[in-house]
Amino acid sequence: MSTRIATALLVILTACGARGVEHNAAKSSTRLDLAKDFLRKHELEAAEAESNRSLAFNPSNDEAYLIRGLVHMVRAIDTMRTLEIESCLTGVDAEITQRDLDSHLKKADQDFERATKVTPDYGEGWANRGIVHNLLEDYPGAAGYFEKALENPMRLDSPSLARAHLGWSFFHQNKLVEAAKELRQAVQFQPNMCVATYRLARVYFAREEWEKAAELFQTASDDTSCGSQEASLYLMKTRMQQGLVDDARRARDACLKLSPRSCIASKCRADGGALGATTKAARL
Repeated sequence: MSTRIATALLVILTACGARGVEHNAAKSSTRLDLAKDFLRKHELEAAEAESNRSLAFNPSNDEAYLIRGLVHMVRAIDTMRTLEIESCLTGVDAEITQRDLDSHLKKADQDFERATKVTPDYGEGWANRGIVHNLLEDYPGAAGYFEKALENPMRLDSPSLARAHLGWSFFHQNKLVEAAKELRQAVQFQPNMCVATYRLARVYFAREEWEKAAELFQTASDDTSCGSQEASLYLMKTRMQQGLVDDARRARDACLKLSPRSCIASKCRADGGALGATTKAARL
């Protein structure tokens, strides 16, 4: 076979291969769109199955790894809701549920890691790894992932949210100055962000800056779109520190009204027991 024929065959084969890759990439993208739609509908098994199909067509589809990781993260959040909000499980039930939670988080972390290995500048992948490690209480590790996300903002959905999470990582390491800096920036760029508002209030609470803490806890507690029971708990605690009994009682009652069976509600009852009787509205 002449060199020219061999070269021509190579060009043809390469072109055919390229079309196959493009075809597989298109199929992968179609399956990914289905996975996203199922995830939005909270149909998690279908979302995971379509993510797997997407990856079978294109193992380098970084977003498919991300979506599959989000499926595991949503499962983790659902498990947390059972553990802490709907029933406030204790004992053996809590241990078993915690194991399920850890398993979901580790699977999510593995997929987010795969996404960032495929595309090292995938900011959203790094940010999601940070969220997982915050939930696993690996705060130094989480901070590193959020910093990596912020270094790669082109594919980062919300730099402000990443800063809010980074601030929370610093808060749990008792780095209050760094935490306040990140959380202030998050609030500055996105003033109505409940997460950042509540967490900045926690920084002020830890520093015993009661007025600043109370203002932000009140903002988060009053915002019905937040639904932050923890904001009401800490507003109660702050008002107690200020000696404002009536305000503390109102905050406690607001806390109890949101999710009466949650672990946070139990803390509201215990910490606010000295405030007097709960109003009828909070008992309903």
